[in-house]
Amino acid sequence: MSERRVEPSADAVRSFYRDYHDAIRDKRLESPHPLRRHVHQALLRTTLDCVGDFLGQDARILDAGCGEGALALALATEFAGRGVLVNGVDLSEPNLAAGLARVREAELGERVALQVADLERLPFADESFDVVVSSHVLEHLPSFERGLAELRRVTRDVLVLGLPTCLNPCATVILGGDNFWALSRRSPYAFWLGLARTLGSLGKEGVDEGYVGHKDLPHLWRFPWVMRRQVEQAGFEILRFEAPTLPIPYLPPLLPGGMRLQGAIDRLRTAPILRNLGYGSLLAARKLR
Repeated sequence: MSERRVEPSADAVRSFYRDYHDAIRDKRLESPHPLRRHVHQALLRTTLDCVGDFLGQDARILDAGCGEGALALALATEFAGRGVLVNGVDLSEPNLAAGLARVREAELGERVALQVADLERLPFADESFDVVVSSHVLEHLPSFERGLAELRRVTRDVLVLGLPTCLNPCATVILGGDNFWALSRRSPYAFWLGLARTLGSLGKEGVDEGYVGHKDLPHLWRFPWVMRRQVEQAGFEILRFEAPTLPIPYLPPLLPGGMRLQGAIDRLRTAPILRNLGYGSLLAARKLR
């Protein structure tokens, strides 16, 4: 099955995101659907663990594409004992307004700073940060390569990067037009449709889903090997690569106690083969000189 790529206007993409409020916390981190909530909380937890392995004392961190600030706040709280300072940037003004309100509520204004910025044109000097982290953001940019180059420019040492990848069954269901956390009329065939799209994209970067119903907005589910290759080509050495979580679609609706089984499956997420089957992929990479 061939995929027709609709090339977006860079200005149109930026214009959309400036006014778009993703409501990540309400829709995902605090979702009423157990599997959806688990997936996004696992993404957050594994990203924190990965960043923590590379943080020294008094480190400066950039959260590139911070949204409502959930990761930035978690970084500042989790590593308060190390004296970290966290900068978060996002193009969305509504996201940042929500994030700044949470920063004030948490009384973390001295350690968390959020501001509007374009990831393709970051307003920071070279090597401003000890660690740069970007979780499921670069796939939205008009130019993935330009955004990745900017992250390399502003990090002194380490990049922690999460991207959607297409080999997990839940990703396959989404690419087939269904939600993986709840049964619907599309559920009997969504996996097979998504699998056909994925197989039809072999030899390409991945499968472009579009975003929130807009086919002209980039949102590519990459093949894991493409993600690794692109990061290496951008001038990094990959230090670790793993699956943040290994979710099974429709598990809670179909199986009582399914979330306990999901927890057991997730303990295998760093195994050599299974690490390529995550709902997204997470890597840490060191900047090459």
